Amino acid sequence: MKLKVFPGVFHPGFFFSTKFLISHLKKYELKNKKILEFGAGSGMISVFCAKNSSIVSASDINKTAVDNVFANAKLNNCSITVIHSDLFDSIPNQFFDFIIINPPYFPKDASNESELAWFCGSDFQYFEKLFNQLPDFLFPETIVLMVLSEDCNIKMIESIAKKNNIQMKLKESKKFFREANFIFQLHLIKD
Repeated sequence: MKLKVFPGVFHPGFFFSTKFLISHLKKYELKNKKILEFGAGSGMISVFCAKNSSIVSASDINKTAVDNVFANAKLNNCSITVIHSDLFDSIPNQFFDFIIINPPYFPKDASNESELAWFCGSDFQYFEKLFNQLPDFLFPETIVLMVLSEDCNIKMIESIAKKNNIQMKLKESKKFFREANFIFQLHLIKD
């Protein structure tokens, strides 16, 4: 896989979350699966999935990241539908086999486009909106995977999920140097 990372876009080479998600995705059959990646950044996960014969949609709120995904799809000769969207706002309601989320999780308001990759809003607005919109896209067969770091307030994120009738189930954890990362699968809580 060839990858260019534009200035102002989350760099997957400097952090472990993207590579951790890719290593976890290798456990699934991806061929012909319909995949949506949120916070696609440079598009590394989307390119990986497309190269594994998935039907991929990649979304980011950062316009520079959207351009970056287009460039990396072309560089790797793969087909990816790229959407400039704030979470599901511009995503037509449809079925996805997988929804992959590498979210911003530090509770601070972003002051520019590149900070959107890091800051989820001072009151966790990103997660409030995500968990409010997600149930409309959660079908029984949909696998939703989200990666988080021990550096974030996982308890707060879980409480926002629960308030929206979503359960976060730990699927895998791995320590990279001094930082633990966790992959959660998100499910609707059954009554």
